[in-house]
Amino acid sequence: MGHDSKPMQAHAGAPPAGKSQGLTRTLRNLMFASLTLLVVLNLFITPHDPHFGLDRFPGFWALFGLLGAVILAKGAKGAAHTFLGKDEDFYEKGSEDPRGQGAK
Repeated sequence: MGHDSKPMQAHAGAPPAGKSQGLTRTLRNLMFASLTLLVVLNLFITPHDPHFGLDRFPGFWALFGLLGAVILAKGAKGAAHTFLGKDEDFYEKGSEDPRGQGAK
């Protein structure tokens, strides 16, 4: 059972790294443009009867949703690092053989 000396190649269906980053940037810009359009439309199309005090401000719900998403994402990332993070030498700690020869 020898190891193959050939370098690993990317999956045939995966786009090159440059195209993937360009697509991500394009989709992000498209999303922000559509959100901006909705906020601008909200300047002219206002709710008839706002239920809350802040409802009457144009773009309130867009800003509320954006802030909520950012807070949830940052909180999830922080929780993942706190509860799932391991020390740098976590996997090396248990690799010692009781006879002192190390793992093979």
